[in-house]
Amino acid sequence: MSMNEIGVIIDNGPQNWQITQQNSRGTADISLSGRWLTRNPYKSAVVLARIVWEHDQHAITRALDWNRADMEPGNRWAITMRDIPQGGLYRIETCLQLDGSPVEWSQRGDMIHFLGVGDVWIIAGQSNSAGYGRSPITDGPELGIHMFHAGGQWRLATHPLDDATGTKYPDNREGANPSHSPYLAFGRKLKAALGYPIGLIPAALGGSPLSSWHRKADGRLFANMLSYLRDAGSGCRGMLWYQGCSDTGPNERNTYLERFKEFVSDLRQELKSPSFPVITAQLNRYVGVPYGDACHAGWDAIREAQRQAARSIPEVYAIATLDLGLSDGIHNNSAANLVIGERMADVALGAVHGRGVKYLHPDLAEARSVGAKAIELVFDNVDGRLHFENNIPEQFPFAVRDAAGAAPVAGWSIPAKNVFRIELGRPLQAGATVTGAPTACPPAMVPFDICGYRPMLAFTAPVVQT
Repeated sequence: MSMNEIGVIIDNGPQNWQITQQNSRGTADISLSGRWLTRNPYKSAVVLARIVWEHDQHAITRALDWNRADMEPGNRWAITMRDIPQGGLYRIETCLQLDGSPVEWSQRGDMIHFLGVGDVWIIAGQSNSAGYGRSPITDGPELGIHMFHAGGQWRLATHPLDDATGTKYPDNREGANPSHSPYLAFGRKLKAALGYPIGLIPAALGGSPLSSWHRKADGRLFANMLSYLRDAGSGCRGMLWYQGCSDTGPNERNTYLERFKEFVSDLRQELKSPSFPVITAQLNRYVGVPYGDACHAGWDAIREAQRQAARSIPEVYAIATLDLGLSDGIHNNSAANLVIGERMADVALGAVHGRGVKYLHPDLAEARSVGAKAIELVFDNVDGRLHFENNIPEQFPFAVRDAAGAAPVAGWSIPAKNVFRIELGRPLQAGATVTGAPTACPPAMVPFDICGYRPMLAFTAPVVQT
């Protein structure tokens, strides 16, 4: 017997600060096991465990007050605490009861602090998921929003979430220090609305292409993400995904949608959750190359692939980001990250939890010709009305192209709440397409739904001749 150990020792169980994913009944089971040791004489020994509120020491339910553990050979013990209700923060206490002594004077036992039962979200993608918002902003830690850190421990969530100090997961160690990300804001809004703790598992890596997450290709970060999930020991409610900048090249962009579908399918299969929700962000702007560079077409293609992923894969959702600011040529600034986090939280509330909140963005349903020299864009998900009032021609947020090249725009109007009409300076020819928010760096002002001020999703679509 170690002279430094006495009473009840917890060898296996949750970590301090851990958030455990609730089940469909809004509860969770937690298993504990370990050893017991005493230097006192005794005839009988029993390990007891209970769960109390961290803030007032009351047992969280009568059924979870001092429960007797299973006593096993070799001074071992084990217990499963069942039906722990969503909420927290909780504390697990143990003690060693010798010869039926009063529980309050039983021999000491290990404790586990700051536990919660709620929802846990995995964070994946590249640098705008890792978080490179450099501008100072107030977005501090909050009890009940916790994270599984790269060092292998649960702790209070704080920026930068992708801090790699002491990492056990070098595959997603950043080359430079990350900074502010969207996801404390995401957790804060969910916790306030749902009333229970939120856990975050950051696994993103700046610069990572989809191939790093795709098991049929490199798949290195897919395996790394599964290691995070396994070691966190918490279960998971869904994934938050911001990625695509590294796939705008000519060899990657045309296969992005199919590869992303396979990535989501592989993840759902691995987690045995066919409807595992995935909340994604369309790419914001990139200002690193002049207009006319061939890379701009790649950003159009990836944004359309992201839009189509949300339209074609069940329980995949997309938010827009093009109305938000940057810290540098490609990374969202801290103010933008707050908005992104809250928009993703709205998706979680509306789509995952069934709350009656505004969370969908205007999304092109059809582009159709009207006569020879006009097209109408019909949008889904407009609850109020489309609004747009930028009359600077160079900042018009749509580009129309056909067999003759770019079609000049002569004017525009909003004839119905969900219809945007574009008047052209010449007759439309065959093979026409329209791009909403074109190029890597489109205009910041695009049509938005006046209800919730949600900007439209970027798109590229054929014009249907009528």
